[in-house]
Amino acid sequence: MPEEIIIDSDTLRWHHFADPDDPELTVLAAQYKLHELAIEDCLSVSQRPKMDDYGHFLFFIFNTLHWREKDESLILGKIGVFAGDRFVVTITDGESRTVDFVRAKCRSGTAYETPDRLVHALLDTVCDQFQPLVDLIAEDIAEVESAIYERVEPALTKRAYGVKRVLMTLRRTAAAHREIINQLLRRQPPFVGPNVTLYFRDIYDHLLLALELIESNRDLVLGIMDLNLSATAYKTNEIVKVLTMYATLLLPLNLITGFFGMNFPQMPLLRERFGLPLVCLVMLITTIMISRYLRTREW
Repeated sequence: MPEEIIIDSDTLRWHHFADPDDPELTVLAAQYKLHELAIEDCLSVSQRPKMDDYGHFLFFIFNTLHWREKDESLILGKIGVFAGDRFVVTITDGESRTVDFVRAKCRSGTAYETPDRLVHALLDTVCDQFQPLVDLIAEDIAEVESAIYERVEPALTKRAYGVKRVLMTLRRTAAAHREIINQLLRRQPPFVGPNVTLYFRDIYDHLLLALELIESNRDLVLGIMDLNLSATAYKTNEIVKVLTMYATLLLPLNLITGFFGMNFPQMPLLRERFGLPLVCLVMLITTIMISRYLRTREW
């Protein structure tokens, strides 16, 4: 897609590129003296959120969140943002819901007069995605927890591991965005006015809350995994217990039948009229006595 100029005023000019390989980006980079390393970061497929201060402009990488409910997986998008004196350049690989949302606010009448206001709007939109996503994951955790109490399946452990990986990715991404705000508040770069600092602190508070919820949900997932493993071990022990009980009952019977199954002509009770009923009675009494003993010991 070609370059799009979303805001064009005396105090701010917002350029947006939906294609990092757009040749017009090279022309614009020369015009605003954007560093080649920052341009390379925009072309890179995977890049963690960060902020670099190049003196005459600031460069940001924001990660957007896309939750695919079908397989409960998290997809991270990327927005490259250049903010300098009266200009902002955003670069995405394809359409971006974050850019679309801020663009829609501009068209609805919201005025962004300075670069720091626009950067705040973009970062706020990105960070607002954490809370709803954590709530969705919390619902999945509750569903897995309820399923474990009903039945024990290996698929539940696999699903819990998947949720844990998503939470770890969320935590890493939220912490990286928090570090960006820390740098903005600590360094106070020239393109961020003091009146916007409070708004960045508000995003910081939202990220702290999201991180706390992520940690609590992560603890819940770890507890669920331990519970599932314990339930699986308990079920296995119950099965082994039942099999051991049957083996204990059959062992003396095998001993008796094995003794009388020996091929000797002078076996006791072999030619007695009531030999077979007597042996069967002994086997029955032995079984009853062993069963009562096992029940008495609550085995």
